[in-house]
Amino acid sequence: MALPPSPPRTPPPSDDPTVPLSPLTPISPWPPVPSSTAAETSELPSAKEIYGFLGVLLTYFSFGLYLSWAILPSGWIDRIGWTWYPSREWALIVPCYLMLIVLLTYWSYSALVALRTPPFDSPQLITDIHANIPSRRAESDPYYWKFADRHAIPEAVDLPIDLVNRVLYPPRQRHRNR
Repeated sequence: MALPPSPPRTPPPSDDPTVPLSPLTPISPWPPVPSSTAAETSELPSAKEIYGFLGVLLTYFSFGLYLSWAILPSGWIDRIGWTWYPSREWALIVPCYLMLIVLLTYWSYSALVALRTPPFDSPQLITDIHANIPSRRAESDPYYWKFADRHAIPEAVDLPIDLVNRVLYPPRQRHRNR
């Protein structure tokens, strides 16, 4: 009959005073010995980081070209060697058009929300096809309750609004002064 293996035991601390020990574990040298894998695991940037960096640089460069085209006089641009460029009126038309598109996007989403909202007297404001309203005609418990655990949480149901109103706002007793 073989004995089960014994758990590993902590070796006794070194008696050599020249080896400094870690303050966290008494058997580890301090500072840690550098391993050969530390140089191999240098972190390289991921593809997302590279593409993001290039995208930012391209955006700044494009914006700089746009500003130079919009602000610099035509003589300076001709000296650079830039022979063809669009008319200067586009320097104002394109940003105005883009701002108008952003505003129209906000307005169109607001209009769609207002269009899709049911009227105030619609029952869709209270319930929908996914509502689980308990039946008033059920005189006995549902058939599956006899298989359920006594301490089980019952199925979630939506309470009808008239029941909620009767519980929250019971009829007041009116006292008549005679």
